[in-house]
Amino acid sequence: MNVESKVLAELTEDGYSSGEAISHKLNITRSAVWKHIVKLRERGYVIEALPRHGYRLAGRPDKLLPAEIVPLIDTQFIGEKIVYFEKTGSTTDAARKLISEGAPEGTVVIADEQTKGRGRLGRTWQTPAGKAIAISVILYPRLPPSRISLLSLATALAVKKALVEVLGEKAETEPHPGAPAGAHPGSLIGLKWPNDIYAGGKKLGGVLVEMAAELDRVQWAIVSLGLNVNNPVSGTSLEDKATSLLQELGHEVSRLELVTAFLRELDKVYRRFIEDRDLGAISHEFEKSDILQGHKVEVDTPGGVVIGVASGIDADGRLRVREPGGGVKVMFSGEATLAGSWPHS
Repeated sequence: MNVESKVLAELTEDGYSSGEAISHKLNITRSAVWKHIVKLRERGYVIEALPRHGYRLAGRPDKLLPAEIVPLIDTQFIGEKIVYFEKTGSTTDAARKLISEGAPEGTVVIADEQTKGRGRLGRTWQTPAGKAIAISVILYPRLPPSRISLLSLATALAVKKALVEVLGEKAETEPHPGAPAGAHPGSLIGLKWPNDIYAGGKKLGGVLVEMAAELDRVQWAIVSLGLNVNNPVSGTSLEDKATSLLQELGHEVSRLELVTAFLRELDKVYRRFIEDRDLGAISHEFEKSDILQGHKVEVDTPGGVVIGVASGIDADGRLRVREPGGGVKVMFSGEATLAGSWPHS
């Protein structure tokens, strides 16, 4: 936790904290305390100052600031360093620059507004200011490139778990009427291979993994998440294929709670990569939320379109599709869509 976050942690909404007491506890000068108070005010915190009493926290900004995130995560790898942007083109691009500067593993890049975000296959992903989540995490996994797709599945799992943690029973509602019968029964939130998060039969967000690798080893990976939270989708060009938590639940959801829950869950699942090496279990766990499982799908691959019934994910994170003749094709990458009433993502 940096000094600014420590100063913030000493402020309460219930009473005043003296500058002298804060300086003594944190072993900094009273002048340094004041400078950090000024910086916190610039970031949107409302801090009252009363002579001979000290400082009182009177209001917090609705922003995903490091000083807000750090006290709420207790992780081993993720969040060692958090870089915040009020506005940026792409958190992934910012993360790549940080890697070139020697950023440690677990560095988190987060933006309140993202203007040039992107998803798979070159698609754009907009993150309106103060409404959605755009976040990237730098990792140095000791994995062969062939298994990097599991990192995408694992990250999607972390998102699902975070949503269930924050939403509680609201995440366990009946399927949306537009969904095929039996697709993610009993749960609002579903996952679609290889990287999509769905809610109510529409795309809620997505995971993007970029990497640099040698023949037998991944040098670095950036896992990025874009998630629609409090941004309205109805009435826009995306309403037929995308949704947001606001759209599904009818009320706003705390972005801070979602981000901190996601970082905690990602830390847990990533430890399974580097410590337990139990990678096959991730595929099995992903299948429990897989909206494609058991349904007719069309998969657009570099080798052509494959049509059949989705039959789960193998230990390397590849999609299995049973073709009409009974044979099973296994795909490392591709664009899968349900051959039913759900729209293309």
